[in-house]
Amino acid sequence: MMINSLVKKSVKSLIPYRVEECQDAIKLDANENNNVAYLLNQKIAKALMELKVNQYPDSDCCRLRGQLGRELGLSPQQLLMGCGSDQLISLVINSFVGEGDKVLTLTPTFGMYKLSTQIAGGATVEVPLGEDFTFDFYSFMKALRRESPKVIFLTTPNNPTGGIIPREQLIKIIEYANAIVVVDEAYYEFCGETVIDLVNYYPNLVVLRTLSKGYGLAGARVGYAAGGRGIMGILYKVKPPYNVSSISQLAAQVCLDNRGFIEAEIQEVIKEREKLRTALEAMGMKVYKSYGNFLLCRLDKAKEMYNYLLENKVLVRYFGEEGPLAGCLRITIGTKEENQLVLKLLQEILDVTTEVAV
Repeated sequence: MMINSLVKKSVKSLIPYRVEECQDAIKLDANENNNVAYLLNQKIAKALMELKVNQYPDSDCCRLRGQLGRELGLSPQQLLMGCGSDQLISLVINSFVGEGDKVLTLTPTFGMYKLSTQIAGGATVEVPLGEDFTFDFYSFMKALRRESPKVIFLTTPNNPTGGIIPREQLIKIIEYANAIVVVDEAYYEFCGETVIDLVNYYPNLVVLRTLSKGYGLAGARVGYAAGGRGIMGILYKVKPPYNVSSISQLAAQVCLDNRGFIEAEIQEVIKEREKLRTALEAMGMKVYKSYGNFLLCRLDKAKEMYNYLLENKVLVRYFGEEGPLAGCLRITIGTKEENQLVLKLLQEILDVTTEVAV
């Protein structure tokens, strides 16, 4: 049997999402929060002792949604938990996008929007960011009028560029669009700007967040979507049962119960981000303004620098030499010691002799 003849047309040409693995390296490539590694492990381990892992998890994460709802001023019915934001993106697309339907988003941005759309048989329309990767509102509005998409994905702060979309521009898009508008706030904790308070006013708005970034739970894979009751009711129709494990739900609850510890570390990441940006610019690099826990840099020797860092057991994200991110590295903000090591290694390869304080 020729298996390829049975594969969906939309999947045959799919380029899978690749994750680079590197053993024993300092990982500064995936925007994880290294500052909170092990911070709450003892509390999570203690809570795990009372967990009945032989039983299926709470399918709708009722306790976790109640906890989040109280913090956000939303009812539990306005929240949906997912196995990371990736699953929530797929749920939105599976609910609203069929063969040939259009999804409007930016470029460059998070690759899962396009990947999930292609799997569903939809077509992704990408609007390029403007100068210095700033959001080009007028170009986006032109594309919105021209393409009439079913779903819009807007990421703020944007990954991998770090920029934000002003709230007033987001509101204009939400009000104008005859489409589901998904505002992905995965990096909200590092900038503090949000539209989650608007889900009661706009029935076509969905806000995505995750505990993988600021809260340091990337290994647990816990994300959530917020929206009006109408749109949440639709998303719950396609949500698989038991989609968030009991262990992941418990870890999320412990983190939210101890958010004071997490918030202090988030502020430390923000301080380190600005110090690292200043130091990289002093070394002659082009560094884009970032509101996330990472910095995007463009430089002449990007591949050489990437390889040198990797040889010294530091993994950052390299985007190749083609497309809008040609010659760019994305460096996750690590611990103070990790950031100092990155600067030391970059100084070596650039032969920078000036002392750069971090």
